[in-house]
Amino acid sequence: LASLRSGVGCLTRVESRYVHFVDLERDLTAAETVVLESLLRYGPADSGAGSQGELLLVVPRSGTVSPWSSKATDIAHVCGLTAVRRIERGIAYRLAAPRKLTQPEWSCAAAALHDRMIEQVLRDPGAAAGETLVRPDRAGRAAVAAARRPAR
Repeated sequence: LASLRSGVGCLTRVESRYVHFVDLERDLTAAETVVLESLLRYGPADSGAGSQGELLLVVPRSGTVSPWSSKATDIAHVCGLTAVRRIERGIAYRLAAPRKLTQPEWSCAAAALHDRMIEQVLRDPGAAAGETLVRPDRAGRAAVAAARRPAR
């Protein structure tokens, strides 16, 4: 927080959590959903409290597949989740401030929170699911899940 405040002095809090993007061939069965949820449940438990602040979603650069994604997808297949085409992970940051961040402040925070060689920052999780990370099937299905939340 201290290093972010040097460029964005109005910040009062920064929260982060992993967000997962799952590209599916078909809808998962109830049993498959349980397996996927267990695979994506790691790290600190989500408090369940509503996050407040402006969203910065750090994801792998468009057109790339991260090493994390390759391994996670392999693990899903070994666990019998053959409907999974790809799993990718991003980090959702919430920046709390007493007012809306200006574009220069948002850009400064984004620059501090990602590696521009391998990552990009989005404001809208729907953009990640729709265009950047997953390629929905013909029916437009793509599941988005956060740690401790079901992928649907």
